[in-house]
Order: sequence, then C-alpha cells, then structure tokens
Amino acid sequence: MSGVTIKFHGAAGTVTGSCFEVTGAGKTILVDCGMFQGTRSLEALNHEELPFDPKKIDAVLLTHAHLDHSGRLAYLYASGCKAKTYCTAPSADIIKPLLQDAAKLQAADAERRNRRADRAGLPPFIPLYDGKDIAKLHKNVRAVTYCEEVGLGNDVSFRFWDARHIVGSASIEINIAGQRLLFSGDVGPGRSINCTTSEIGGYDHVICESTYGDRDRELVLVSERRETLARHVEEVMAAGGNLLIPAFALERTQAILEDFDALFESKRLAPVNVFLDSPLAQKVTMAVMRYRDSGTDMLKRTNIRFIENTSESKKLNRMTGIVIIAGSGMCEGGRIRHHLIRNLPNRQSRVLLSGYQVGGTLGSVLRDGAKRVRISGHDVIVKAQVVTLDGYSNHADRSGLVEWIKDRTPIRGSLFLVHGDPTALTSLAEKVGEILEMPSTIIPALGETWELEPAKPAIRKSAGRSDAADLTASRDWISKLAALRNEVDKKILEQPTVQDREKILAALKRALDSVH
Repeated sequence: MSGVTIKFHGAAGTVTGSCFEVTGAGKTILVDCGMFQGTRSLEALNHEELPFDPKKIDAVLLTHAHLDHSGRLAYLYASGCKAKTYCTAPSADIIKPLLQDAAKLQAADAERRNRRADRAGLPPFIPLYDGKDIAKLHKNVRAVTYCEEVGLGNDVSFRFWDARHIVGSASIEINIAGQRLLFSGDVGPGRSINCTTSEIGGYDHVICESTYGDRDRELVLVSERRETLARHVEEVMAAGGNLLIPAFALERTQAILEDFDALFESKRLAPVNVFLDSPLAQKVTMAVMRYRDSGTDMLKRTNIRFIENTSESKKLNRMTGIVIIAGSGMCEGGRIRHHLIRNLPNRQSRVLLSGYQVGGTLGSVLRDGAKRVRISGHDVIVKAQVVTLDGYSNHADRSGLVEWIKDRTPIRGSLFLVHGDPTALTSLAEKVGEILEMPSTIIPALGETWELEPAKPAIRKSAGRSDAADLTASRDWISKLAALRNEVDKKILEQPTVQDREKILAALKRALDSVH
C-alpha cells in the first residue's frame, strides 16, 4: 500500500460543503473547507466539531472563494489550525469580505435563536467564528500563481490550474508519494488547459465536480441573455411592479451589473433605477474589478445605485418600478428576504433566479412553484411570477464536464465524482462510462475514506456516516414538516365553515395520538 488516503468530509452526495482530506508521505493536506448549504439538517453539519484534527493539517489548498468551498476556513483556524492556506491572489483578496459578512450573519442568527422561547434552558447558540478568527486565517494565507509548483516537504508538491469558473478559481494538482492527484474544483464552461500539453494526462486519481452532470444547457449568447433581461425589466415596469434578482455576491452580481450597464449604454433599455442592495457585493465588486478589465464602469452610472445601510434598504419597500439586486443567490439569507416578503404577494412583481438552487433552499422552493412560503417567521403568499434566468452559469454542463475529463485522460486509477446531487452524480457517471479506457467511476458517500495507489483503482478503507443518505437528501424531515404545515393551513382555510375546520383539526389530533 502507498499509504495515501482521501477522506470526503463534504461535497459527497451533495453540492455543498466541499472538503477533502488527503494524507500520505507524512503530510495531511486539506482541499477546501466549505460551508454546507441546503436543508436544515445539512446546514447543521456546519456546527458539528470538525471530523479531523485541525492541528494536524500541514497545508490547506483552496480552489476558489465561493462559500461552499471557503465558508468554514475561519472555523478551521478557530479550532486550532496553524497551517498555511494557499490560493490564488484574487481568492486571497475576496475571501476576507466574504467571511466577514458570513460572520456578521452568524452573529445576528445566533442572537435571534437565543431569544426564542423554545430554546429556553438550552445552551446558547454560538457563531462558528468571528473577526479574530478571520484575522488568524488571513495571516496564514499565501497567494500562488497558476502553474507554479509549490513544495510542501517530503517530495510533496502542488500547483494550481485555471478552472475558468470565477476570477481566481483553480483546479489543484497534488503530487504525493509517487502519485498525481487532480481536484477539479468547480469547472467553468469552455476548455481550461493552460499548462503544457505533455503534463495534462496521466493522473492516478481525479476528483471531479458534477454540479450540472445531469443536463446539457443550450448555448446562450451574452447578447441573447441581455435581451431576455431587458424584456423582463420592460414587462415588470409596464405592469407597475418590482423586479427582484437574488444574486451571489461573487461573480454573478458583477455579470448582472455589466449587463445592465451594457443595456443602458446601448440605449436598448431606458435608464430604470437599479439598486444593488448588498454591502458585501459592493466590496466584492471592487475586489473583482482589480483583477478583471471588462471595460465596464458601472460605478459611475447614476441609475445604478449602491445601498449602504439597512434603513436605506427598508426604504426600497415603499418604492415601485425598480430593480433590486440582493443576496443571497439561493434566498437563504441577506436582504433579499425582506424584499421577497414585500413583493411575493404582488402579481405585478417578478423574481429572476439567476443561479443554481440547492434542494431545500428557499430559492429551490420558489423555483418549483410553491404558492406559499415561510420567510423569517412570516407566512408569505406567492403571487409574483418566479422565473429562472439562463445564461449566467459559470459551471460546465454535462458535455463540458465529459470533455474536461477526456482532456485529462489517461486516468490510471480512479475517477471520483463529487459536488453534485444524486441525479447529477449518477447521470454523469453513466455518461463517463462511455469513454474508452476510463476506470470505474466512484461516487463516494459523506465521510468515506479511500486508499489510493499508483495506477490502480481506489479501495474503500472505511464506510461513511450512517446518516449520510438522510443528510444529503433533497428534502429532510424539517423541509417535509414545513411543506405539511403549508398543506394543512391551505386545507383548513379552504373549508367553508368553522365546523369543517374543527373536523380537520380533530382528525389530525387523532392521528398524532395514535403514534406511540
């Protein structure tokens, strides 16, 4: 045996929580330390003790700045990690404001939870990390350039390749104990080979994302995307409603702002008022502009306005005929939620979902056509139109992932598929199985450990968590309970008399009493 192992602490059977532990040659390397997003059961994993000893980590390698890859880095250092975190310069610049915002949201969430009556007598809910922990992380961040080989001692080294997902994103090659491993990170559309051709293939093991592994997307030109956006704006403005665009602070917000700037510049769209209601997105936009010259200066356009504080944000709720861009992209937090409470009951308003929606998030519930949702303790009727806006994805689709894998063949050992929901994972595995000379494809479970050998299929060393299947299900018991509550409320309200409503309540009580 080579003595090299990989353990899947996240992004296994699910799209979020990317975290992989590689051990060998006397070194322990962590690839990503991301936050779990989705169902309440999955999010609860963020608050569990880390499933490894942070003090024994020798190096942390970050693929990119998105929170599902970076969101628990500060928690790692709060837990005692002393290692260096290596990433590209843009990622190093961007993770600080992202994590500071996450810490602020955690503190506010903890305060709300600790005030709840149903938590009386329970231990206080504590945020994962604070500003001091972020500072610890930042002191240990080291920026590296693409294709630069960095040694970690004991003949262990790594290098970053441009993944073309977002600014600063990387695929990571690790050389350890005579083996070449490749972690895709999140793969962007189009080919992303930027090192010498002779060094592309011949990996022992490849760990590849599968976000869109179950679908091929029709190519949407930027001009087509902008035309679609313009039509949505015109229709909503004519109806007298508001257009809400939940958007991720990193990359998605910048792309949407660039589209609006182009539409205004070309006079295709009249200069309607566009409000960016996200202090985080403002900070990230400034950071991104340092590394990407798009020729766009949306900061100087008078009808694109940045909202600074909460009082200004609340004032937007008294306005109509405006566009609001706010986080989060999956509607799980941030200022978009109070805008949704205000606008979802309005038939004249519209919500444009511009990014991937993890199962169990509010964004996915709205996408799937819910007529009633619960937001921050409010029961909200959905009358506004909810539309998915295509053309903004920075992820490769199924064909793109297959091409990415082909470009890295021969793979002499195993191909692991991660970072996808179960349907995407199995669909991509089937498609990859059609590639000649491809090894057996492995879909690891959360918590599984695999032994890696040079040019040989991986061997499962230990099973994953016993609750892995339940945790990674698209709807956990909490989501099902919420759906049942909505169904019960709707059924009761549909009844014509008080007596009919009492009958339903009595039937529900009998059903509960029958459960032992």
